[in-house]
Amino acid sequence: MKIIKYTKYVMVWVALIAAVGCDDAKLTAIDNGLYIAEAAPSNTFGQQVEAQLVDEGDVTKTLTVRLVRAINQDVTVTLDVDKQMIDDYNRKHEAAYELLPEKFWSFERKATIPAGEVSAPAINLTIKPFTTPNNEAYAVPVRITSVTGSIEMVGNSNHILYLLTSPNKQKALVLTAGNKTNKFFSNEIPAAQWTIEYWIRFDNTTGQPTGAWTGPANINFRRNIFSDGAAPISFNDILLRYWADGVKKLAPTLQCQLNGNYFDSEEFWWPDTWYHITYTYDGSTLRLYKDGALNNYKADVRNFTFKNISLADNLGWRMQVEYAQIRLWSKCLTDNAIQEGMSRQIPGDSEGLIGYWKCNEGEGAVLKDSSPNSNDITISGTPKWSRQYNFYHPNDK
Repeated sequence: MKIIKYTKYVMVWVALIAAVGCDDAKLTAIDNGLYIAEAAPSNTFGQQVEAQLVDEGDVTKTLTVRLVRAINQDVTVTLDVDKQMIDDYNRKHEAAYELLPEKFWSFERKATIPAGEVSAPAINLTIKPFTTPNNEAYAVPVRITSVTGSIEMVGNSNHILYLLTSPNKQKALVLTAGNKTNKFFSNEIPAAQWTIEYWIRFDNTTGQPTGAWTGPANINFRRNIFSDGAAPISFNDILLRYWADGVKKLAPTLQCQLNGNYFDSEEFWWPDTWYHITYTYDGSTLRLYKDGALNNYKADVRNFTFKNISLADNLGWRMQVEYAQIRLWSKCLTDNAIQEGMSRQIPGDSEGLIGYWKCNEGEGAVLKDSSPNSNDITISGTPKWSRQYNFYHPNDK
C-alpha cells in the first residue's frame, strides 16, 4: 500500500513539473505545490483550457483544489473569475470570447484542505443554458486568487478556462438545379488573404440505399447525387466543384479550380451527411479543411478580388443540396478559429467578415447577408427548407 501511495505522489509531482516547466527556482515549491486537479490531469498534465457544450440543461463542472502531500495545518484558498485569462486566450488564438454573464454561472468561492488531507471537498461550477443576443462566444475563467497557509501557488495549474459552445440550431436552405443563382456584390472586395467556409449536405433522392457506394461499379449511382462538375457554391474565380469519382476511382471528390491551378480533396463524400468545409488562403498557400481538420493544400500566389457568389450551378437533374452558415472572410482563419466557430453562429460584425449568409430563414427566397456589406441573395425559383438541425452534431438522426 505504501508503494501505491508513493507512486501516486510521484505522478502528481511529475504532472505539476510538466505544467510549470523546468524552472529550477520553482521545483522547490512543487515539492508541495497547490493546484486545481482538473487543470493538471495525469493523462495530459497541463490542461488549462477545456471546451464545454452548453445545450438545453445545466452543466456542472467540478473544481478540486489539491496538495501534492498533506501538511499539519488547514489550507484555505479563494477562487474567482479572471477576465485576463480570456483576453490572453483571445490574443493568442485570434478569438473573440467574452465573459459569460454572472447570472448564468455560480460556484463557491472558498475551499479548505483540512490538516492532514491532500484535497478540499470538490467545488461545483454550475453553468446554465445561456442566450447569445449577438451570437457572442462566451467563456468562464476560474483561478485561485489567494491562499491562507504556508503553501504557495506555482505554475499554470492554479487556473482553468472553460470555452463554452451554445450550438447553432436552424433549418437549412435546400436547392436543386432549378434554383441556380448568381449574386453580384454591390462593391468588389479585394482580399490578399481570405477564408470561405460553409456547411453542406447532398441528399440521396434516388431511393436507392447507399450501401453500394464506392468503387468503379457504382459510378452511375454516385453521379445521380454528385453530378460531375456540379458547383453548389463558388465565388467568381474560385470554382468549387464536385466529381462522382476522384483519381482513385473510389468515391466523390471536391475540386478547387483557380484558372489553371487546381487541387482535389480526398475522396470522402457520402450522401445524407453534413460536412463543414473551409478553404483558406494566406497569400501563398491554399488549404482545405473538412470538419475542422486539414484535408489538403497547394501553393498558389495571386491577387484575389471577390465580385460575386454563385449557388446551385450545374447541378444534375436529380441533385438536391442543403446549405447552412456560408461565410466569407478577408483574412486567413487559424485552425483554432475554424474549429471553435464551426458549430455556432457568429457575430455579423466579426473582424474580417465580408459575407455571412446563415441560410436559416426557414421560408421565402431571400438569404440575408449578416455581414456589414449587406449583399442579400434572392434565390431563383422557389427554394425548399429542411427540418431543424443541431449543428453541434448535425448527422444525428
